[in-house]
Amino acid sequence: MKYISGKDINIGIILVVLVVVTFVIGVTKWPFFILSATFLFSYIRIDKKRLRCPNCGGFENLERLLFAKKRNYHCRHCGEKINIR
Repeated sequence: MKYISGKDINIGIILVVLVVVTFVIGVTKWPFFILSATFLFSYIRIDKKRLRCPNCGGFENLERLLFAKKRNYHCRHCGEKINIR
């Protein structure tokens, strides 16, 4: 059965927080912009490969996937239940 890993959702959340923190620090110290861009690229890569609907490949945002970790949630595109382990 196809599913999305809860570990991938947690990694996505951590990367989003790191992007925001390094971007804010980058306002005062410009080398942190490079680090922020690296975290952003990593998040985009994980989002494209692992944080999609396992049934149809449709995009689901990180907030909805976090909601789906504890509750039943259905894909907005195909209507199938998204399984998270």
